[in-house]
Formats: sequence, structure tokens, C-alpha cells
Amino acid sequence: MKWKTTAATAVFALFAFAGSAYAEGELNIFNWGDYTSPEMIKKFEDTYKVKVTITDYDSNDTALAKVRAGGHGFDIVVPSANYVPIWVKEGLLLEARPDQMENFKNVDERWANVPWDPGRHYTVPWQWGLTGIGVNTKVYDGDINTSATFLDPPKELVGKINVAPEMNDVLFATIKYLGGDWCTDDKELLKKVRDKLVEAKPKWLAMDYSVTEKLPAGDYST
Repeated sequence: MKWKTTAATAVFALFAFAGSAYAEGELNIFNWGDYTSPEMIKKFEDTYKVKVTITDYDSNDTALAKVRAGGHGFDIVVPSANYVPIWVKEGLLLEARPDQMENFKNVDERWANVPWDPGRHYTVPWQWGLTGIGVNTKVYDGDINTSATFLDPPKELVGKINVAPEMNDVLFATIKYLGGDWCTDDKELLKKVRDKLVEAKPKWLAMDYSVTEKLPAGDYST
């Protein structure tokens, strides 16, 4: 099977300090599934003689609900940038002042002071990536450099589409597809966005994060 990909919206993931009860020699990290390199963790454990435990989640809302419930025991969480203000407002993050830590001088200047965490009192930048579109070219070999792939899908893809269950990514892609700007307050445009998503959703098969397994296996075509 052949498949190709194209890039779409940018996503930012950040280390944030959850402020759990400290356990000497242990570090509990709550992170997106498949985002943490086992080799990196092994190197960290060997260097600092610390046992690292990774717990996975599949969406920002899942992570937020888990920590809201309390009793989680996590030291570090990795929310997307747009969720950080919610965590801070609800008192879920420790004001650990990473901006005053020794290695903060190594942070690129453009990430040292950001709107979602002014002054970097709660978070440090970790990685950024792209939400993209992947297509099985044995099923469809047309243009995939457009959100029409899932918003106005060709007949070859109808009923075979998986969309990541990330509200902001889907909304941003749809807004741009309809000619708007991401941070719009145009109510008429937002109504068109809603209507387009309502129209498109019955043509999708699923909304989950298993695309890396199911697209190559042929369960999804895009």
C-alpha cells in the first residue's frame, strides 16, 4: 500500500509542572501516547538515577479531566499551548518559575515569553508539530493538499475517513477552508463552519488517534 501526507495546522506541546506530592527517585510524566522516546527516558534514568513512569493520554480534554479529578500523582504534564491558560486559571499547575532555572537561557528567544504563559512561570517549550493529512493512494490518488479531503471528500474516500478528535485543529482547518482567519469572531463565518462540519461528519468513519496503525493496515483510507 502507498500513502502520502501533507501538513496542516501547527500544534505546540509544553512541559508543565503539575505539583504532585514529591517522591524521591521517581518522576511521573503524563504525556500524549507515543510522544516520549524510550531511549531518551533510559538515558535520563541512567544519568540521574531516577525512575521515570510515563502515563499516556489521547486528548487535551482527557488529560484535563484526569488532573481535575485529583489523586493523579503526576509531576509533569504535557498540554497543548492553547490549554495552558485553563490549567493555570484552575490552579492545576505549580508556578515553578522555569524562567529562573539555569538552563532557561537555552530556550529560543521567540519561545521565552508567550501569550499562553507570559514570562514562562508555569511551562517550558518541548516540541511543536503539524496536524497533517495522510491518504492511501491505492484508494485515492488525487490532490490531498486541501482540507476538501475530509470536508468535501471525493466518493473514493467517503466512509473511509478518520479525523483526529482535536476540536481546535478541526475548527481551524475548516475556518481556513472557508476563507477565514483562525482567530475570527465572525459569527456568520462560524455558522458556516458549523454547517460544513455537520454536513461532513456523516462521511467520516471515525474520530480517533489510531491512524498510525490503521491507515497502513487499510482500515482507514485517510
